[in-house]
Amino acid sequence: MPEIREVRPEDAPALAALWQRVFGDPEAYAGAFLRLLPALGAGAAAFENSKLLGAAYIVTDLELVEPERTRRCGYLYAVGVAPEARGRGLGGRLSQEAAALGLTRGAQLLCTLPAEPSLYAWYERILGLHCALYRERRLLGSRPGPEPVPLTPEEYGRRREALLKGRPHLRPGAAALRVEDANCRTFGGGLYAVGEGLAAAYVDGGVTEVRELLGAPPESAASLGAALGTDSVRLWTPAPQGRPYLTFAPAGVPADTVWNLAFD
Repeated sequence: MPEIREVRPEDAPALAALWQRVFGDPEAYAGAFLRLLPALGAGAAAFENSKLLGAAYIVTDLELVEPERTRRCGYLYAVGVAPEARGRGLGGRLSQEAAALGLTRGAQLLCTLPAEPSLYAWYERILGLHCALYRERRLLGSRPGPEPVPLTPEEYGRRREALLKGRPHLRPGAAALRVEDANCRTFGGGLYAVGEGLAAAYVDGGVTEVRELLGAPPESAASLGAALGTDSVRLWTPAPQGRPYLTFAPAGVPADTVWNLAFD
């Protein structure tokens, strides 16, 4: 039976190698994520005969800000099992252990973005997570426009809080914003000022993915595509219904919550 325990600093090389093998992300991104632990959150890993078989992480440097309360969130992320170890229930055990680690670190709310539609039911079964937020996708052609201005994660966070004041929203901490920045920059994008607004974007398969656009018109997304050198743009925006997005436990997340900055 594999041993499941909390990840340690000395596990980082093996964890980064597994991450790259399972998800295909550049090692630079996995390394940036792992270096931010434990400020960012925690992780659970499965070992058998000293060999790493799988891992799962819980990001706890997040808060859901609501008019009457603020709740710390535990975001389940990067659940991955080596191909030769699949079919043994390790994904579920790692997810449950990572969720438990999040609760011990003060998370009052668990959430995740399932990697594929079939996993929504799986996360509901093993962790009681229910889809509470939805989004819609718009496809736009890239067009030249005002040049986006790169921002540091700290400046992006400050401006984001000002734009979202009075609305229920995700508030990422300093470590979480650094991961968002690393994710975007690793894939050819970044965190930007767009006029008076903000955008988080990167390039995926030759298309600019705009994960967040606040305080700016949709045309700004089109200019982001031109600035990042792609012909087209996918703009994701919150919606009352549509494509399932984030799942939560317990229930009670406001339907108009502005989240956007999901780890995916």
